[in-house]
Amino acid sequence: MKAMSVETVGSPPPEVDQLRTVLQGQLPQIIASFNQVLREQYGISGVSVGGFTVVPASSVAGEITCDQDNCSIS
Repeated sequence: MKAMSVETVGSPPPEVDQLRTVLQGQLPQIIASFNQVLREQYGISGVSVGGFTVVPASSVAGEITCDQDNCSIS
């Protein structure tokens, strides 16, 4: 399996570098957990999570909408 990277967009604060390192080290376990939730809680099988976007909690105050290609927060 190819190692996934954690990318930063925008102008995040300096502590994001530490968070990126932590997330990148735990990414295989995080992805495995997402896939388990898909199977066990939603009955979705035959697919695997290929990536996701981490956003500041303050950004999540709006509505999250998704289509087949991506998600946005308004």
